[in-house]
Amino acid sequence: MSINTNFRGRKIYNDMNYWNVFRLTCAIGFLGAHLGLAQTTGSSWLPESVTKPISLSIQGNKISYYSTGQDGSGHVPAPASFLRQTSTKRYAVAGRPLAPTAQFVVNYTNFTAEARRAFQYAVDIWSTLIVSPVPIRIQANWVSQEPNLLGSAGPASYRYSFDGSQKVRAFYPVALAEKIARRELNSPTDADIVADFNRNNNWYYGTDGKTPKGQTDLVTAVLHELAHGLGFIGFFSVESGKGDQGNGQYLADLPSVYDCFIENGLRKRLITSQADYPNNSIALNRQLTGGDLYLNGTVLRQTSGLKLKLNAQAQFDRAANIYHLNEDAYPAGTINSLMSARLAQGQSMHTPGPLVLAFFADMEWKTTSVLHQPVLNVEETRDFVFSVRVISDTTLTPASVRLFYRKSAPTATDSVATAVSPVRVGSTDEYRYTLPASQASGDTWYYFQAQDASGRTFTNPGKFTTGSQTWHHMRVGPDNVPPGIQYSPSRYSILSTTVADSLPIYARIADDRSGIGAAYVEYQLNGVAQPNRVMRYGRRTVNNIIYDSVYSARIDFPANSLKAGDRIAYRIVARDSSRAKNQRVNPATGFYELRVTAQQPVRDQYINTFDNVATASDFAGAGFSMATPVGFGTGAIHSEHPYRNGADFQGQSSIEYVLLSPIRIKANPDSAVIRFDEVVLVEPGNPGSKPGDATFYDYVLVEGSTDNGRTWTALVDAYSSVDKMDWLNAYKARLVSGLNGEQSSETMGVPALYRHRDIPILKAGSPFRAGDQLLIRFRLVSDQLAYGWGWAIDNLRIQAPPAPLVLAEEPASAGFFQVYPNPVTSGVVQLSADLTTSIANVHLRIISPTGQVLRQQTLRVSGRKVREQLDLSYMASGLYICQLSVGNAVLTQKVVLVN
Repeated sequence: MSINTNFRGRKIYNDMNYWNVFRLTCAIGFLGAHLGLAQTTGSSWLPESVTKPISLSIQGNKISYYSTGQDGSGHVPAPASFLRQTSTKRYAVAGRPLAPTAQFVVNYTNFTAEARRAFQYAVDIWSTLIVSPVPIRIQANWVSQEPNLLGSAGPASYRYSFDGSQKVRAFYPVALAEKIARRELNSPTDADIVADFNRNNNWYYGTDGKTPKGQTDLVTAVLHELAHGLGFIGFFSVESGKGDQGNGQYLADLPSVYDCFIENGLRKRLITSQADYPNNSIALNRQLTGGDLYLNGTVLRQTSGLKLKLNAQAQFDRAANIYHLNEDAYPAGTINSLMSARLAQGQSMHTPGPLVLAFFADMEWKTTSVLHQPVLNVEETRDFVFSVRVISDTTLTPASVRLFYRKSAPTATDSVATAVSPVRVGSTDEYRYTLPASQASGDTWYYFQAQDASGRTFTNPGKFTTGSQTWHHMRVGPDNVPPGIQYSPSRYSILSTTVADSLPIYARIADDRSGIGAAYVEYQLNGVAQPNRVMRYGRRTVNNIIYDSVYSARIDFPANSLKAGDRIAYRIVARDSSRAKNQRVNPATGFYELRVTAQQPVRDQYINTFDNVATASDFAGAGFSMATPVGFGTGAIHSEHPYRNGADFQGQSSIEYVLLSPIRIKANPDSAVIRFDEVVLVEPGNPGSKPGDATFYDYVLVEGSTDNGRTWTALVDAYSSVDKMDWLNAYKARLVSGLNGEQSSETMGVPALYRHRDIPILKAGSPFRAGDQLLIRFRLVSDQLAYGWGWAIDNLRIQAPPAPLVLAEEPASAGFFQVYPNPVTSGVVQLSADLTTSIANVHLRIISPTGQVLRQQTLRVSGRKVREQLDLSYMASGLYICQLSVGNAVLTQKVVLVN
């Protein structure tokens, strides 16, 4: 199955088939679970086997190619073998080579006839330089772009962990993946490469390479960009001075196959030297911009004894950096200069060059495909037939096809296996070996291996980037384990009954042995059973993201079919295909519930300090409540403490609290503002990251809806504890280790961590307009590993001015309150209060002149005295108000900080 998603890589959902026994420990463990893989180095995760392998897909990327804008010189002809097979006259007539070894199918959009002829000439050169049994489809677009930009191209998508891949932790461009797998992996009509070329250039459309001064050779530009689409591309980048190897999508920290071959002058490969050059670090940036990076591979060394020097220039620029060759090492006009970063006018290079082609062989454009459908787990004991197909672009070493198997789990110190030689089936490319029933019973770990005449070894499954072997895993024997169901509700309430609505249900359902026999949703309306909804398995698009291998169902609610107060209860039931028909339900007990809730009257403003619990009826949702936890002197909206971990089909969970009164948006942007105080102790991502990035983890956000809550738009960019230094420091103050070494926070929220936030509703780019009736909700989104205390929201004021400050001295009857020294120059201030009445606690607030509550905390009273020392060194210089709440009275002092 495949998953096409933009999830970040460090956090990955528990999509495994033994969730009740084996929690996910790392991203590759997830994949190993689906492949039945085990590794022989590092930690010994040994996931259960499943019924079929997993293949992952992510969106492609492009690299741009620029002109120098100046004239240059140099001409490199097309490969001699190509020129011998073609003629200029033939190209003028048909535009096709005589003997291609790979078929390219180009869909031309807006190309002129002369531009198309030059493009096709470049395509036909590539068709004689690489070998693939699968047509390579190119979407070629003739477009208007910025001056000096020649074009851009790249893979339409990448594939991960497909049959035959030798690097199980790398993404392959789809055209290369299909060549290795020897079959289509995407739809036969989908593009494998997307290429845009700038019509606003003074192009030379000839195919003879005699490019005049002042013109740019289109054949050269197309040859260069198609090399990126075929695999001369990767994911390294630099953001905010730090090197990053992530692709920004699912399993985002994993490299492209090209990236696996990048090393520095010390022979250290970047992707396997995390201790020296960690991801998202200055050290990695120094490598990417230090001028000392190379491509190095077995074929490249064997054929040339050389490495390819990359253009690791001091200022990182993907259009001119490590996905191009160093221009000094390969000057324009020399045979290996096609993949340099820029093209001068008057130049032409009509061949990739022998070094680039040798490297393409290292990337597996010349390979031996070891193809195997993993053996299915079965309950009956019988002889097992292992079958493998071996197809080589070169010559296989005789008797090199072997099966390695063992009956106990391989470990870092014990990976010895029995080696046998499968028998070739006639003159086909299939090899078989039968494992007798007496040996097949129980667990078996295995892999296949083959060698070609050059001495290269190929396995199925492939190897980790460290070189350690991975293994398939099968089991023979009774199946008594029910399927796993991964689900968390996406909705908790319906806010209107007059329009049609629905409840989509998406779940990951998998079984470690027998496969899924049945999956459905049991559904009740007000306690009355309704017809079950069958869950269908397949590809689904959710929020513009494509997910494969998801089970889904939908409960539709026609307009006016529900009324406020109705209760919709449901649960997921999954049953495997074993003899025992093992069954699991989710939730394990009871049902999920969806409440039909009536909207309250429209308001022009909303104010709530949450001290009156009766106002809880103003909100609907789950995972939040109005509460006064220990340590908080007043009520507020609180998430669960700690908040729940991710558990849905994406590995996320979302809790929400919706204000049931729509707010009529005011015309004055200065009035259309949401104001509140908050504490956010939510797992932080990296500074500058955003949802969807590899380094953005849990987050909170405030959203608005004008269609009765069916769709929501963020009113503020999502944020986490990293948003305020005090929150970040508090979150990190009490970290404890959890799954996969992830560190959760046990820090408890306190009033002192309250910080103020203003959110403009009518900011630039907002889809909302004055007069719109806006529903507002607070939402906390979490992934499935680390977590923290959560979110608290107090003093909510929507389209209401800031709360007035109390600056006057309070009656002496409440007590005497002083703050010293004043002004404060050391950052440390002493609070002293002598009260007239006995009281257990008082509540302190420190407020800015604009009304922002900067700090809140509860202080203990000893007798009738309060003595407290506060460190305010983190606060900026200025005037602040100290308020001490004593029962119903408030004592106030001004304090000046001078830092």
